[in-house]
Amino acid sequence: MATANPPKPKRKSGIGDLFFFRRRPRLRVPMDWERPADESAYQKLVDDEGFVSNQFWKHDDVSQHPIVAQDLADLDQYLLPSFFEFSQKSKYFQNQFYLYQWIFIWGAFLTTVLGALASIFYVTTGQDAVQQFFSYMTAIVGAITAFITALSNRGEPLKRWGKTRRLAEELRMNYFNYLSHLPPYDKPDRVQKLREMVINIRVKEQENV
Repeated sequence: MATANPPKPKRKSGIGDLFFFRRRPRLRVPMDWERPADESAYQKLVDDEGFVSNQFWKHDDVSQHPIVAQDLADLDQYLLPSFFEFSQKSKYFQNQFYLYQWIFIWGAFLTTVLGALASIFYVTTGQDAVQQFFSYMTAIVGAITAFITALSNRGEPLKRWGKTRRLAEELRMNYFNYLSHLPPYDKPDRVQKLREMVINIRVKEQENV
């Protein structure tokens, strides 16, 4: 008689699991997407995103189904490049938003600490030089933080993150509608409808909504 596998012990949460640290910004997140030169790497990317890959699809041999194979070729030509572009832009703006939030939080923290040190040294030691040093540092850090905050508001990374992600997911929905031959992709002009849909979504990126 088979016995159930014992449950794995839960890993204890540490300070590194806090949202502030897990969502820390990364360095060098590109805004533009480039298709991998290696076809296997590209197909792996397609599979990782939940799409149908000719190379990694394990449920059936796609080449044995000419209609599905042609649908995948259409989607690879007209839809997937735009999806990966929007997805990459979404990751870029997400990282920019986290970066600005990190700078703001650390800037506010350092401004408070430096201001407190300036007051402590002035009250306890009466040394004007030390107190002035911390006062100047407080002003500098505060000014940098205010500048970064203004830059963040002007660039609107949160808004652009949400917009590009929404457009990418709209493309994802149309991807599976096309494979399923659902309206408006159930007519002879379905390829033209696919191209028009992708163009309309790319236009939406430029709209201020």
